[in-house]
Parts: sequence; C-alpha cells; structure tokens
Amino acid sequence: MKKSAKRIGELVLRTSNVAALTGFYTDVIGLELYASFGNNSFLKVAEDFDGHPQMLALFDKSKEFRGPHSIRPYEAIAGTGTLHHFAFAMEMKDFKLEVTRLHELGLEFEFEEYEQFGWRSIHFHDPDGNSVEFVCHDPILLDTVGNAHASNPESTEGI
Repeated sequence: MKKSAKRIGELVLRTSNVAALTGFYTDVIGLELYASFGNNSFLKVAEDFDGHPQMLALFDKSKEFRGPHSIRPYEAIAGTGTLHHFAFAMEMKDFKLEVTRLHELGLEFEFEEYEQFGWRSIHFHDPDGNSVEFVCHDPILLDTVGNAHASNPESTEGI
C-alpha cells in the first residue's frame, strides 16, 4: 500500500511564559500570530493544506495533555521531552537577510555547514533554551559522494 504524503502540521512547545515566547517567535523569527486561545498561541509558519497552515503552537506548561489519555500519558505530562532542535527552511537569499537581521538584534548564533545535504545553517536559542535553526540549500556546499549516501542509506559508496 502506498503511503500518503505528509508535512509538518504543527509543532507544540510548552512553556511557563507564553507571552515571552510568542514575542520571540513573532518579533525575532517573524512568524504571524494566527490565533490565541486563553494562554496559548498559534503562530503561522507558512500556508499549507487548505484550512490548516503549518504552525508553531505555544502552550502554557499547565495545559493538560490532550492526546490519547490511556497511552503513556505520564510521558507527555512529565515536563520533559526529547526535542533536540527544530528548523525553519528558507531560500538562500532570505537566509542571508536573516543572518544580518539576527546579528543586528544582537542574538548569539553559530554557523554550521552540512556538505552531505548542501545545507547552510545557523543555530540559536529561544528564551526557553530550545535550539532553533534557520537552514537553506546552497548547492556550492554539496558533496555529491556524501549526498549519494545520505539519499540512499543502503549505499556503501563513500564510506
């Protein structure tokens, strides 16, 4: 059976200061406030499926877990997660503008290059300490041998 195409619909961060995180993601990252219910914010990343844009949602830590209550709810409400980082992808021209803008804001960030994918990134932290990345494709960086292995994990070429 063929699997259906999927895209990220939303990513939810829980925080003790929704207002501060909302300010960061609207003022620094440039997301648009889509909706606000109680002490929770829904920020639009981009248009996607009709009726459901790609979103970053910010929930107060006190918000009760709303997933399947009978399947390991203790993990969801424990206040610990496994989020390593998340990234916002953009065109290279926009990436260069964002680097300049974040520098002007005085935000600390680090550059990283991923030759096996041809990606150029900057990494920084939001006010809660979550690791955020801006990433763009830069064909000049692309290592075609490394990319062949990344695109085909079964390949042993280039190892």
